[in-house]
Amino acid sequence: MNDVTAARIAKTLPGPIDQVPITFIGHPWAPIGMGEQLRSHLAAAAAVHLDFGVYDIFRYAARHDPAHDAVIGASEIDRVPAGIRIFHINGDEVERVLEAFAARGNDFADGINIIVPAWELPVYPQLWAEQLRRFDGVWALSRFIQDGLSASGVESRLVGQSVQPYPGPLLPRRHFGIRESAFVLLNFFDLTSYTTRKNPEAVTALYDRLRAAEPFRDIQLVLKAKSGEQGAEAWAESFARAHPRIHMITTPLDTEGVRGLIASCDCFVSLHRAEGFGRGLGEAMALGRLALGTGWSGNTDFMTPDNALVVRHHMRALGEGDYPHWQGQSWAEPEVDHAASLVSDILANPAKGRAIARRGQASVLQSHSNRAVGLRMLDAIQELLR
Repeated sequence: MNDVTAARIAKTLPGPIDQVPITFIGHPWAPIGMGEQLRSHLAAAAAVHLDFGVYDIFRYAARHDPAHDAVIGASEIDRVPAGIRIFHINGDEVERVLEAFAARGNDFADGINIIVPAWELPVYPQLWAEQLRRFDGVWALSRFIQDGLSASGVESRLVGQSVQPYPGPLLPRRHFGIRESAFVLLNFFDLTSYTTRKNPEAVTALYDRLRAAEPFRDIQLVLKAKSGEQGAEAWAESFARAHPRIHMITTPLDTEGVRGLIASCDCFVSLHRAEGFGRGLGEAMALGRLALGTGWSGNTDFMTPDNALVVRHHMRALGEGDYPHWQGQSWAEPEVDHAASLVSDILANPAKGRAIARRGQASVLQSHSNRAVGLRMLDAIQELLR
């Protein structure tokens, strides 16, 4: 923080924290990653008794998820006061967001502005980093993101992201068409993003290896694919013809549905090439489910060989078209044979899997519960006030 920024903070935020307005800005109702991370911070802020407002910058998302309403509630506001503003947006959104912010009668210079970006590769794009410098502070959701920001010359403070599940009943397996008798592997991916990063092909290869090794074992692979806020039926039809034994779910799910689907699995699988945070893995662990994931990038904040199934990998350079801002970047190639051996070990020793899952649940809720993340946010805000 430079002297000019420090002086402006002292002038703008003269009082104690309970007298300073705090506003979260972004896409609070959107069923996307940036919406999830914002809502996780709302739950974390509530856990440490912070008063806050919520500002929907574009107001494009439908408002029909009861879990979203429960966390946003009556906190939504139509005008952003002076004070601390926490923007859950990415670098490529900054220009459009600030234009909309001003067009709706808000003054960016009238408060202290923090941004919470997401990114999935080792170096944050320099073009976007320039936009982050317009803010007074940057919060990082993982050490991996923090390192990527640092590689582009942007200092940030690690606050993390809560994965504590919403309370409530869980939908049963039969609701999703999942066999009650099976050992169930579950994988999520989004067709509107680059599927090369999520790497669902490696998950199907893992399933094929497991079935080849134990053809009479009752194993079921469930793939949940989405396309933005829509289903993914067209893609699924062609995939199903090539993989008839894999159970595809393509209809959009609300928060209750996602939570119920994760709870219906025995092992959440992510053989990703890169993750900024790895929310699916963290949520599965918080629900007491076994997590298997590539041992690289954001998920290593909460996944260790003691509390999860961590898959070996090697690094490779990205090529043109692999991902935006791919030049000079690298990501992981998980070793599918190692993943298969880890799952086979659990199939042979279910008690071992249950013990790992219990340790995973305890550890992830210690480091990434609402209260744990809320306390880190509170420390960051109090540092501004000091």
